[in-house]
Amino acid sequence: MEQQTHYFLALALPAETKELLHKWREMLEPRLKFKSWVHPEDLHITLAFLGGQASFKQLTDIKKQMPEIAKKHERFTLQINELGTFGKSDSPRILWAGVEESEKLRALRQDVYGACTDLGFSLDKRSFTPHITMARRWKSENLFLPTQLKGIVQPKEEKSIFEAEHFVLYQTHLNRSPKYQPLSIFSLK
Repeated sequence: MEQQTHYFLALALPAETKELLHKWREMLEPRLKFKSWVHPEDLHITLAFLGGQASFKQLTDIKKQMPEIAKKHERFTLQINELGTFGKSDSPRILWAGVEESEKLRALRQDVYGACTDLGFSLDKRSFTPHITMARRWKSENLFLPTQLKGIVQPKEEKSIFEAEHFVLYQTHLNRSPKYQPLSIFSLK
């Protein structure tokens, strides 16, 4: 049975940042019982989740419009500043690494999101909470305690600061690891 594919646009992370997040994962994984941990190559910050109903024309139009958006935005610096969760506090759905507030990231996301809605994509209407998903679905019989995340993120850790250089159109392959295949890369100026 063929798995449905999905597409999304996301800010790519540099190798050093992925290495840092993997180091954090190695500290957390023995203590935190999540069903799945994200492959280091799949770490990113989602700008627009396009879903699985993307037509060939829509994907072609995305590939035409995103370089113009990328040219409007200069590279910028981000810093990972915390770990957190989405979902029930005692049984979270997502473990994530968050980034400090960034107007440049919000502006890029707004332009990408706007172009995608103009192309007919029905996108998530929730407010933008920039994050890097690290793990999914709490599976332990014991309750999750937020205190288990304390002491992992070190303020101003060198590798937690990184430059956002490009964003990517990805295709998801659920039966692979890593599961996200880059289709097009859009470099910021």
